[in-house]
Amino acid sequence: MSLPSELAQPDLLIVGAGLGGLVCARDAVGAGLRVKVLDKSKGVSGRAATRRIPLDDGREARLDHGARFFTARHDRTRALAEAGLREGWLSEWTRTVSEWQGGAIHTAPDGHPRYAPAEGFSAMGRALARGLDVQTNTEVTSLERRGKGWRVHTRDGASWDAPRLILNLPAPQVAALLEDHEVGDAAEAVGRVRFDPCWAVGVVLEQDLIDHTWPALKLTGHPTLDWIAREHTKRAPGHPPALMLHAGAEWSRANLERRPDEVLPELLEAAAEVLGQRLPHLHAFAHRWRYATPTARVPEPCHWDEELNIGWCGDWLTPDPHGPRVEAALLSGWRLAARVGAGS
Repeated sequence: MSLPSELAQPDLLIVGAGLGGLVCARDAVGAGLRVKVLDKSKGVSGRAATRRIPLDDGREARLDHGARFFTARHDRTRALAEAGLREGWLSEWTRTVSEWQGGAIHTAPDGHPRYAPAEGFSAMGRALARGLDVQTNTEVTSLERRGKGWRVHTRDGASWDAPRLILNLPAPQVAALLEDHEVGDAAEAVGRVRFDPCWAVGVVLEQDLIDHTWPALKLTGHPTLDWIAREHTKRAPGHPPALMLHAGAEWSRANLERRPDEVLPELLEAAAEVLGQRLPHLHAFAHRWRYATPTARVPEPCHWDEELNIGWCGDWLTPDPHGPRVEAALLSGWRLAARVGAGS
């Protein structure tokens, strides 16, 4: 007697419901595989994250404190962007990112579309997760080799079995899970990956900035900040004015182990100096991304071991020459799904 579909063992387990893992899962399901996705967070999207902030006046602010925007340089990512625009979960945000350098701001449109969901970046993850079997609040802590397949153990004492396993996690977390397993030279490549950290600060303002109309500002040569976005320009009219600040890699690394309440006032002060005005606000928060931007990557688009039935994907691999970003994670996930599906 066969098990009910909701109880049947999946053909493929994916650990990590970031965007790369979700598109990998969608393609694997399309190839006829039963797929289960596990994630330790309460929602999907990984670093494409949105903080929702209820305000006293009944409004809600939504700030993308992880990924900044989504670009589409490849046919498949362009098709995804077009689908998102049609379906309403994606919007074109801007074709201009201004630059701050030496105290001056320069603006020159480059014509390159940058996309961002109007409801916040996590809406992209929710759209990609639609129809998938995703279980959140489930942190995988160890792997066990079972015959030709795998068993994953979770912090709450549960376990999941599948003949094939994909890890869609930052490289240091992949390396930790692989520590007790022989996976050849691939583990050494994962161990060589390096990340820059990033402290991010979200600010819901009492009023919009004065004399600044750019949607986003890339800072070059600033000792503290790397990025300022007028976050409400991504949202529908009526959204409260808000800023998203990203500290530079060097500053973030030097201040990595400090508390959010210590980091927050320093980054707000730095932004006020850049913008030439005080920043009275209704709410502010700081969030640390320990693994924000990969700086030393694995020189392959994804990894799949046909003998061990294990693989990994993410923006810390190299599916194209354009650098780590949302599009790289998507391309890596699609490439991995093609390799897994070829062996189904």
